[in-house]
Amino acid sequence: MTEKREIVTPSVLLIAYDVECPFCRSVADWARERDTRGQIVFFPIQNPELLRMAPELGGFPLHEAIHCIDASTRRIFVAGDAWLQMARRLPGWRWRACLLSIPGLSGLTRYLYRRRSAGKCRSKAEWR
Repeated sequence: MTEKREIVTPSVLLIAYDVECPFCRSVADWARERDTRGQIVFFPIQNPELLRMAPELGGFPLHEAIHCIDASTRRIFVAGDAWLQMARRLPGWRWRACLLSIPGLSGLTRYLYRRRSAGKCRSKAEWR
């Protein structure tokens, strides 16, 4: 008897990004080009409708890094963790996201995000 295995598709991800930040725009553009399944919704932080759609983001320093919300769990991810969530939803990138989520390597993703974004975001705030 063969067992049927169900493929679980991740839920839609809402990305809040700063359209005035070149780095944030480039990350959003990179993901948008690869999102052939419509798993990611991009929303500029400058749009007043953002907090109506995602009230959980109220009080977060949205101009400091890309933020995202998983539509089914309403869990918030920031910076490198947000990038990992995007990669999990992109064809051909899921295995990379799984690899970079391994304990120890997940810190590498955060570090690489900080290094790549250093001086490119509008805020000089301390990164998480």
